[in-house]
Amino acid sequence: MARNNFKTVLLEVLDSRTFLSLKKQFNAKSVQKYVLKIPRIVFQVGKKASLGYCVGYTFINLVGYPASVNGKSMQPTLNPPGPSLGSGWLDMDWVWVNCWRARRYNFSRGDLLVYTSPKDPQEYLIKRLIAVEGDTIATGERHSQPVVRIAQGQVWVEGDNWSNSVDSNMYGAVPKGLVSGVASHIIWPPSRVQVLDSTVPAMLKPSRVTRAEVKMEWSTRPWHQFWKVLLYFIRN
Repeated sequence: MARNNFKTVLLEVLDSRTFLSLKKQFNAKSVQKYVLKIPRIVFQVGKKASLGYCVGYTFINLVGYPASVNGKSMQPTLNPPGPSLGSGWLDMDWVWVNCWRARRYNFSRGDLLVYTSPKDPQEYLIKRLIAVEGDTIATGERHSQPVVRIAQGQVWVEGDNWSNSVDSNMYGAVPKGLVSGVASHIIWPPSRVQVLDSTVPAMLKPSRVTRAEVKMEWSTRPWHQFWKVLLYFIRN
């Protein structure tokens, strides 16, 4: 009887040791399994983050993005004076910047251009387009030259608030390559949501600008001229 009890106890001890051994093996395999999954998880997260960054970056550069307007140089069009104008970013006007138009250089006099500052590459400015390439503008006493002719590939920009604006009257015409977008709408605050006017206001004296002669572009030429050019190249 005692021998049978001893066998039972021995079997129980062996069973408990076997169970512990199996448990340790199971835990080791589980840990090893999760450890092997970590690189895969990191890869998936990095892949999705990279994809999201590329999509976001492409959207911003091709389509557009919202931007806050800081300062008083564009008053009263943007950040009009009043009790609602504060220093917080929620108190400022937010505009939608259309980048597609800038990539195609599709802007005209009166548009609000967003461009890189010629004086500080880290700073973006928003000013109104007053004169385009080929135009002549009378600057009066606001510029070192009383009359300026806008060179090819450049634009003349000014703030709506002449008394508080650093613009082309200070650093001259701006290369079109620095223009990154056109502000088309005010999207914040809700009480000021509107489409921005793309005409030069009377306070900026648009009559100062003598417009350049418009040359006929390919898009306005008759179709038979395209065929003449094509046949000329085929023959030669």
